Order: sequence, then structure tokens, then C-alpha cells
Amino acid sequence: MYWSGSRTARYLSWLSCGVTLLLVLAFAGRAAADDSLPHLREEFRKEPDPVKRAKQFHKLGNALIAEMRKQEEARNYDAIPPLFQEYYDGAKSVFDALMASGRDAEKSPKGFRELEMHLREAVHVLNDLVYAVPPEDRDPLRKQQMDIASMDERLVQVLFPRNPEKHQTPPSAPGAHPHD
Repeated sequence: MYWSGSRTARYLSWLSCGVTLLLVLAFAGRAAADDSLPHLREEFRKEPDPVKRAKQFHKLGNALIAEMRKQEEARNYDAIPPLFQEYYDGAKSVFDALMASGRDAEKSPKGFRELEMHLREAVHVLNDLVYAVPPEDRDPLRKQQMDIASMDERLVQVLFPRNPEKHQTPPSAPGAHPHD
């Protein structure tokens, strides 16, 4: 490869590339550490704002689901119910906080929308996890899974409260339009 410039310039160029690579790897490692389950749990636990909690629950919920799937693949079925309970408790706490906030979800959907989208995606995965555990352990998980599905339905109702059939524009009187 042909290089123009002095040997010092080439050395500085390679050094710059090396430092950049190290910084990228350091930040990538920190980002991975920040997405660890214990860190996500702590951040979620500390956050008092329901909107920010809803956004954080998306990350925490995905991490809990990933951990439950990991336990399922390892056939460690005893580890799934406590994780499922933690997921349910987190979703319920965010849902209750958003509903108690008094905010109109239709006009200000932040938090409501994030939680609804996450729950909509998670309901099917959670259903699969319920049926992965032994039959004698399914009933409590099934109840929680159904409660999560109900929360999702309720969020859709508060985000989109208008029934299109009830709010249709009445038909115009005959002859009201010039084209009639």
C-alpha cells in the first residue's frame, strides 16, 4: 500500500485508529454492562416517574424474557416462575402508576404507548413460556399472563377511546350538496 507523507504522519494515523478502536470497545462494554439484568432492575426500582419507568420497563421486560427463555432452553423450569412474577410485578406497577397519574392517554400517550407496545409483543412470548413449565406450575403463571393481556387491552382502550361507529358524521340531508 502506498502512503504519502512522513513516517510520523503514518504513525499518528495508526495510533489514532487504535485509540478510536479502544474507545469504541470500551463504550460497547459499558453499554453491555448497563443492560445487565441487575443494573436494569436497580434503575427501574429507583425511577419514580411513571413515563420513564414505562420506558425502562421495556428494557427490563426484554431482559427478563430473555432470561426466562435461557432458563427454558436449559430446562431449568424452577427458575421461570420467580422471573415471571418479577415481570408481572413490574408491568403491573407501571400500569397502575400510569393509570393513577390522571393523564389523558389519548392526548399525552407517553408511557402508555411504550408499555402497550411492549406488552403486545410480550403476550405471545409469555404464553409460550407458560406452556414450557410443567403442568402443575402453570396455573399461577397463566393467571398472570391473562392479567398482562388484560392490561394490554386496557391500554389500547385508554389510548384509543373513541369508538368510530359512535362518532361517525351523520349523513347529509338530500339535496345538501350541489352535485345531488
